[in-house]
Amino acid sequence: MGTKQNGSRYQDDLFKSKAPKMPEGYYSGDKPNPNLRAFVEQHLKERPYNPATDNYDVPAFDKPIETTKATAIYNMHTYHQGKKPHDAIRQYIRHYTRVGDLVLDPFCGSGSTALAALMEGRKAIAIDRSPAATFISKNYCTPVDPSELQQAFEDLKTRVEPDISWLYETRCDRCGGKARTAHTVYSQVFQCPRCLEKVPLFDCVDAQGQTASGKPKKIRVCPHCYDKGYLEEIRSTGDQFGAVPVLVSYVCENGCTPARGERHHLDANRVARDYFSKYDLAKIEEIRTREIPFAYPDADLAKAIPYRMLFKKDFRPTSATRLVDLFTKRNLWALSAVREGLRNCTLADTLLFGFEAILVNLSRMQGNTSDERFPNNIMRGTYYLPQIMREYAVLPWYQGKIRNLTDGYRKLSSQYDHYRSVLVSTQSACNLGAVANDSVDHVFTDPPYGDSVQYGELNFVWESWLEIGTDWHDDEIIVSPVRGKSEADWARMMRLAMSECYRVLKPGRWLSLCYHDTSEGTWALVQDILAEAGFLVDTTKSALFIDTKEKSFNQLNADKVTKRDLVINFRKPRLGEAGPEVTITGDEDARTFREKVHAVVRDYLVGNPGSTKDHIYDELVSRMVRAGQMEAHNFDELLAQVAEPVQEPIHKNLFEKEPPNFFGTHEVVRWYLKETEEAAVDAAESAKEDAAAASVGRFIAKQVADRPWQQGVHYSDIFEHFVYAVKDKPRRPLADWLLDYFYKTEDGTYRLPATEAEREAKAVVRAKGTSRQIKRYLSYLQEGVPVPAKERPNDATLAEWIRQCKRAGLYEQGKLLYEKGGLSLDGLSEEMQVGVEEDYQVCVRMLARGGGEKEPGKPRGAKVRGDRLL
Repeated sequence: MGTKQNGSRYQDDLFKSKAPKMPEGYYSGDKPNPNLRAFVEQHLKERPYNPATDNYDVPAFDKPIETTKATAIYNMHTYHQGKKPHDAIRQYIRHYTRVGDLVLDPFCGSGSTALAALMEGRKAIAIDRSPAATFISKNYCTPVDPSELQQAFEDLKTRVEPDISWLYETRCDRCGGKARTAHTVYSQVFQCPRCLEKVPLFDCVDAQGQTASGKPKKIRVCPHCYDKGYLEEIRSTGDQFGAVPVLVSYVCENGCTPARGERHHLDANRVARDYFSKYDLAKIEEIRTREIPFAYPDADLAKAIPYRMLFKKDFRPTSATRLVDLFTKRNLWALSAVREGLRNCTLADTLLFGFEAILVNLSRMQGNTSDERFPNNIMRGTYYLPQIMREYAVLPWYQGKIRNLTDGYRKLSSQYDHYRSVLVSTQSACNLGAVANDSVDHVFTDPPYGDSVQYGELNFVWESWLEIGTDWHDDEIIVSPVRGKSEADWARMMRLAMSECYRVLKPGRWLSLCYHDTSEGTWALVQDILAEAGFLVDTTKSALFIDTKEKSFNQLNADKVTKRDLVINFRKPRLGEAGPEVTITGDEDARTFREKVHAVVRDYLVGNPGSTKDHIYDELVSRMVRAGQMEAHNFDELLAQVAEPVQEPIHKNLFEKEPPNFFGTHEVVRWYLKETEEAAVDAAESAKEDAAAASVGRFIAKQVADRPWQQGVHYSDIFEHFVYAVKDKPRRPLADWLLDYFYKTEDGTYRLPATEAEREAKAVVRAKGTSRQIKRYLSYLQEGVPVPAKERPNDATLAEWIRQCKRAGLYEQGKLLYEKGGLSLDGLSEEMQVGVEEDYQVCVRMLARGGGEKEPGKPRGAKVRGDRLL
């Protein structure tokens, strides 16, 4: 008989209709779904598309959405960062489609779009190359009876408990009766440099220390030295001597009140300390000496996850070379027993869904926390092994996840009438050949963000335990230098995927792209890719976003961090409607064509000064090919009209030039924009920046007026306004010119000039064009090309530029100017030498602290031109 606490739930379930069975073949595991073509063809039979009679005319969705992640459905599986709440996506689907329409998500992740479509009575296709993603999507979209799930878990628990319960057996040190371990804390051991004692980090004393610049910071000090009056810091970057158990939390099963108790290895209570040694340490030692009788995945972690950024600075590769090293032996034993028990049981896939969702939580990646209200303390997006970790008992945590699932499925039960109309396929979005042309009514998708989330590596642990495909990484649309996947590869595959979306989408219908990145360059690239596919971008003036109430610490406090998910809507042109404007078509007259070639050359040489002719020509041809064929032209003549060559002799050593030879390879010719062209470009760009700054200024003024308690506005909020409100964007990234117009507060926000003197100071800086000159000079240094004599600054100018960078918070640029800019201190007065040294040291210190503006993230090697990435 159920307890009173759960009785109402089970009574409610009795009066609900049973979850319907899904049609055969709606999910095909880690392979492409062979039924995809038939699914789409059936939809077209039911809803035939006739372009002659089609009257679809829906305007762009134009409402920002504020929602929450704290729902039973969202918490069924949190997936990775960036997961979108289904209720926000429902609003887009409701706006763009009608009941019975077909919705596609080619990057389905955890299936939020498919779920939202089903809840709105639409049909859904969920596609992802990751088998883990499609497995999660399938389980979100499969109806389950909550009471049957609960019963299936109880049956599984009965079968596996005898193999697991002994692993967590202990004794209560208050009554001596039976108890079970709730969690165990392990701490890495370090050696004190003063007394040479080996000390668990857990035992160290918190004290007040100082940074290198003299600012206060919290440190951990050796307890042995502390007792003798010394503050000897134990640094977690030192040599490690292994993790040891230091604390156990247990639940008494003999009637103690409260049932929960805790003890640690240095407990002041001698009985508790003895019990810790006699039962807790003894149990861990017993497990260590026995063989696990169940199968478990044991992949080579270094080969499977080569992307070293996943491991961060505190990860020690020697401590986790295989997948099993991510788990304690006790939890590895328990998890493998559960996995074995799942092979032949009712609702096996749903139980496996819950099992997969807890794997990372029960690994050595689980950090220790002092706040028991939030027991989960995982660093997301990385394989980070904390120095102090917490090992939770498997079955109680699993039982909690099953409660999450039953709550979620109970919320979804009212939508079950629609759940038969879904198809899930594990395949690349670059080839949707089974989906007919002009068959999809709406696409809502959240594509991969370059290199920010490595889904292939992060899903590897799940897929290994699920025993599904782990060899799909070559097909992943991602940036990963270690795997040989460049930004160009990402862009190429994204073009294929978006072209496929364009092909299958009905004319006049919308694609909603939910994307999240703080780089104008990446945004520009995404918009270019969609334009090249043929889409028309929505021109709404206000930013569209999906904003959740729950924010991380960084989202609440950091300056340049994404705080919400921006959405841009793209429309496939109707039949006969003009597509997006193309830079070069091939049909221009001679004058128009010449002007456009000049524009391409200017754009390229601004970002790539000192390029050779072949590189300029390759860029021009690339732009022509992407835009269409063009007529023959005299490239040399057109190039010489806007640029001028500089001959640079080739040196065979530091002092000798390479002698001429038959092929003329004794010198290289580099091209720079003519001075008149640079002046024209600077004037045009200054006008764009003035206009953009005026728009940003109005935005800042309104934000501060609405929130008078704030001094300024965060960069991320300004960036969102800039992306949407400023159509004719300057070539320079926003962060490069923002400080030419506005001031940065101590909180890291941006404010308007407060006085006439402040306005004048900014105007003087802009009139001199100092920041533009610095940027251009640095581009020469970074490209490794000779600096034209007319643009080479003298020592006094370099010193002034370094001061300007320090004042503006451009510490990275100031450091580069000092170290690589050719500054000679001998050419400065003694006072100026002292000043520039101080300015340089400030830049170095601020960079060490993580301060200062940095170059906005953009694909490595790419050049940003306004709102377009070349």
